[in-house]
Amino acid sequence: MSRISLIIPWTAEKTIRGDDLASYQRILQEQGGADSVEVVLSERIADADAFVGLHPLIRIVEEDANHVSLLRRGLAAATGDILLVLDPTREYAPEALLQVLGSLRTSTADVVVGVPRPGRNGLTLRGMQLKALAVLGRLALGTSDGLSGLAAIRRSAVRTLITESPTISGSRILLDVLTWCSGRLLDVPVNTGRDDQRKLVPVRFDDVKQIKRVLDHRFGTISRLVQFCLVGASGMFVDLSLYAFLQWLFKRIGFESPEGAGSGFAWSLAVAGSLSILVALTWNFALNRRLTFSDSRAGSIPRQYLTYALGNALGIAVSLSLRLYLPGRFAFFSDHRLAAAVVGIIAATAISFSMSRWVVFIRQAEPVVDESTQETALAR
Repeated sequence: MSRISLIIPWTAEKTIRGDDLASYQRILQEQGGADSVEVVLSERIADADAFVGLHPLIRIVEEDANHVSLLRRGLAAATGDILLVLDPTREYAPEALLQVLGSLRTSTADVVVGVPRPGRNGLTLRGMQLKALAVLGRLALGTSDGLSGLAAIRRSAVRTLITESPTISGSRILLDVLTWCSGRLLDVPVNTGRDDQRKLVPVRFDDVKQIKRVLDHRFGTISRLVQFCLVGASGMFVDLSLYAFLQWLFKRIGFESPEGAGSGFAWSLAVAGSLSILVALTWNFALNRRLTFSDSRAGSIPRQYLTYALGNALGIAVSLSLRLYLPGRFAFFSDHRLAAAVVGIIAATAISFSMSRWVVFIRQAEPVVDESTQETALAR
């Protein structure tokens, strides 16, 4: 026997009726073997008469909260041992709640995700698209349906979430669960309504940020390294493009050193190279601060920028040294000078990333919350 909290982050996108909630509550109590089933309704606009007679009921009203923020507020207020999250914008049959609940109880999973049963359109273009997305979702997110709106969660998996800020961007409630759940995930086929289908909707910026948080959580440093390299590639494009443009511009305005050809040094190239490197460095810093290490933007921007520049300078110095040193010491690199350059680039990337990850963009420590105080707050 257990206490169950049915958490519904409700927006104005779809109406949910009080008798539907009563039906969910009744079937969970009669067939789900629960001591009690509380409904936690986290909503933007309160309708005082919509859910009269529903008991026990916890209502949270936050006009400016998005779908994910409403979910987190509901999770923080829930008191059950098992938490059922239900997205009212999806159509799940009442027995679907029993299916995920039963699988959570009989397995070692911390989160059970309700995924629609396979349809009959497997050989159609849409069917193949959904199957491809399911495979990619399993590899990247740990579940075949990242858009699912039904999940059963153990209370122990929610502890760390409650200490974090309840306000966060995003609209996909399961993706938010995946950003903080470190336990085992389990997909369970469930019954859905006739009109409930996983729709291939356009991906919004908030959805991309949610997916990034999931990947950072699941793959840690590897995920951030990939993002760091992608930002570096874009910075290289900025560097070379600006370098070429400045050379063209300086030639048009007559800014060329007359003695450059004899001395082997041209001030125009030096200025163009310095400016392009500076702009690319700033570009990379801004993107890495905004995207790669977006959870560490609370630090001082001047300090972060200076440390980032020094870290990149060290990487460039090591890259250049290896590019010159290896061919003179090893026959292989003497015959393959580009290989020496590749070794230098890899070493420079490793140094720059390490400096950025553990020196420049340092995430502020989360406040420590006393568990006894937290239990008291949850029980209210």
